[in-house]
Amino acid sequence: MGKSIRHEKIVPINWVDDEERWILVPPTATHARKKRTKEIVYVKGNCSFAVGVPRSIIDFIYRAVRQLNLTDRPLIFSRGTVRTSSGLLLRGVSIRELDWGVGTLITIPRVLKYRDRKTLSLGSETCEVRLMELVVLSGLLRL
Repeated sequence: MGKSIRHEKIVPINWVDDEERWILVPPTATHARKKRTKEIVYVKGNCSFAVGVPRSIIDFIYRAVRQLNLTDRPLIFSRGTVRTSSGLLLRGVSIRELDWGVGTLITIPRVLKYRDRKTLSLGSETCEVRLMELVVLSGLLRL
């Protein structure tokens, strides 16, 4: 007689496991040549979010993308180091097109905290805005 086959180890050829999404991120420093991988942990519409993006800003980003009608291409939001030729950038985002038509990578500075607020005075009225929301919105307006 032949061997008995244990059926729990047989995997059908068209079986799909839990989905994992990873992207290749270009290096931030000019002297670095090696690309890194980042895991995409949350997807909402055409917006993908990597590890480190605060959950509380995801809805704001998605609504801003919809209002600005930027739904024609995939947008990937990540936290990391934002550099310019003069050094680190603390109050701006980095926008880069990824290879192979994967989408547009928008990097939010890691040193910028979600709880940081800025008080604006407009005439006699004052209002507080979150600095991270303001920085992301200015980056989306550049697109």
